[in-house]
Amino acid sequence: MITDISDRAFSFHKQYSICDMLGLNLTHPRFLIDHIDLGRRQNDTCRGDFIKFREWGVGVVMCKGGPALYDGNFASVWPSLPEYRPGRENREPMYLSSAFKNPTLVTLAVLDRFLCDVERHPDKVTLVRCYQDIETARREGKTAVLMGSNRSDWFGDAPGVLRMFARLGLRMITLNQSGREIGYDGYDDARSGGRLTETGVCMIREMNRCGILIDLAHTGDVCSLDIVETSEKPVVDTHSNPRTLDPSPRNTSDEVMKAIAASGGMLGIMPPISRPPGERPYEGVAVHELEKTLRYIRYAVDVMGIEGVGIGTHFNTACMSWITDALLRDGFTDRDVARIMGENYLRVLQEILPDA
Repeated sequence: MITDISDRAFSFHKQYSICDMLGLNLTHPRFLIDHIDLGRRQNDTCRGDFIKFREWGVGVVMCKGGPALYDGNFASVWPSLPEYRPGRENREPMYLSSAFKNPTLVTLAVLDRFLCDVERHPDKVTLVRCYQDIETARREGKTAVLMGSNRSDWFGDAPGVLRMFARLGLRMITLNQSGREIGYDGYDDARSGGRLTETGVCMIREMNRCGILIDLAHTGDVCSLDIVETSEKPVVDTHSNPRTLDPSPRNTSDEVMKAIAASGGMLGIMPPISRPPGERPYEGVAVHELEKTLRYIRYAVDVMGIEGVGIGTHFNTACMSWITDALLRDGFTDRDVARIMGENYLRVLQEILPDA
């Protein structure tokens, strides 16, 4: 167990822009059911809020919401949905838009709660609509928060709905969760052949026009490669690991990693660092978990190049300082650590986000 973070790592977070490609879960029960105020310090100290982001020295955070059930008992709710498929391992509906009476309305409600907190605390955070907002937030000592959405079938085949969400400030979409959706196939539904439908092609192009970052996390290999080929802008995988080192179908193949890098995009390494039980503060991080994180990063750098790798903690931003410290101790140069911990992501955002 490593219990101390070096002064060098803390100083590094003050000097450079640190970015978590997936840092805040807007569909967590703490947010939807407990109605916490993100502008106040929360007791679940391993999870983020606007105060702790600054204390952790993280300047840019992707915050992701989307269609969510307001009932904590998922096991009893899912089988009652119209498209429930018995025997499927993930037990999710085929189309989420069939499972909810109005997934678009639910998504609006989830994102509205987040925007209300952002509006209540303009002294702590800035909502990112264009790249200039990131620079302004850093200059003013605030955290730049981006608003993203999970899944894509809540906007279906309606480009106008997507445009309306872009006008509200939506800047990233994770296209798939699992199984088959209207335009895109997940990692666990490859039998179909997995390429984009005509609807999917239309919506990818609309995301490019709207300045919305395309996230391939959870998307199948064939569909991911088709998306990279279709998109005119770089694409990312916000939270995954090399499948060669961790052979889960959910992880990213070398072929997809290379395609993402060739597009100018990047892979957000998802640190295999356990959250403390009961969501207590970190007292330390296991040595083997940090070593595994470093192995994933080194491998991704070998496959994609140093500019193709970042960090997406999957709602575990508290561990970012430990990763910075581990990279510095492992012999990465300050320049390369700065790229991995934030600059690469900023480069992609600068290319994707609207000009104003």
